[in-house]
Amino acid sequence: MENKSHAFLAGVFTIGLAVLVLFALFWFSSDHAVRVPYDLVTRSTVNGLGPQADVKYRGLDVGKVVSIRFDPQVPGQIIVRVNVNQDTPITRTTYATLGFQGVTGIAYVQLDDTAAEEGTGGSPPLHSSPKAVARIAMRPGFFEELEKRGDSLLTQVETLFTSINDMFQTGNRAALMAAIGSIHKTAEDYSHLSASLAPAAAKLPRVTENMNATLESTRRMTQELANPNGTVMRTVDNVGHNLQGAAASVQSAAGNFSEETLPQLNGLARDARQTARTFERAAGQFNDSPSSVLFGPPPPTPGPGEPGFSAP
Repeated sequence: MENKSHAFLAGVFTIGLAVLVLFALFWFSSDHAVRVPYDLVTRSTVNGLGPQADVKYRGLDVGKVVSIRFDPQVPGQIIVRVNVNQDTPITRTTYATLGFQGVTGIAYVQLDDTAAEEGTGGSPPLHSSPKAVARIAMRPGFFEELEKRGDSLLTQVETLFTSINDMFQTGNRAALMAAIGSIHKTAEDYSHLSASLAPAAAKLPRVTENMNATLESTRRMTQELANPNGTVMRTVDNVGHNLQGAAASVQSAAGNFSEETLPQLNGLARDARQTARTFERAAGQFNDSPSSVLFGPPPPTPGPGEPGFSAP
């Protein structure tokens, strides 16, 4: 009986330990975070996305994908149900995109916020509950945009290669080689120019010294001119005094000429006029009576009351 009781207890203990291990495994493997459901709405393809895929908010794991189904009310529209941690800052400007993990092709949902990207903030939170699940728009991802624009990109690449092929045709290659030769010749000319300018560059320090000496002389001359007690200003003052003395002498000579010489010249002119009139009268008498030079002038005509007067 004792062996049976020990065996029973050992079996009960083993079963209880197994149950405890299974419960611990279940407890630690299950997710106990409080999450809120959201519906991601898109018309794009969701290749690589499946249930239990990760949901990230700006790179942080915040939830899981629950289900993927078609919208029964809008044909062609897909609804992706996700559960997101309750503390995730989902706002009315939050949007979703489809990302891929490396080169494996496994997709995940990337949540981002327009207001957070622009740094404006202030967007009201988007509330959701199992009874009223809020919807978030799902924008096309990078690879989907690349796929949509693939034809255009291929056309542009083809055009680019065609242009490159046309550019490197025989005539263009010759022109390009000629341009390269011109550039090479220009570089050689520049080297020769640098070599020819080397002597001039060697003389630049001496030229600089001479210019500095000239500037120093100019500065000293400017200071001398600005100094009222300098040599230049004293010389100018002396010249000014000499000019004033010369002007005074000229003025004095002019005064003497006006006061002494001019009156004498005026008297001499009057005497000359009188002498000229005298000679004029003498010439007139000689013309009228040449004999008057020998016998003297004729007697004057008697006036009234004088002897020999006769009335006209």
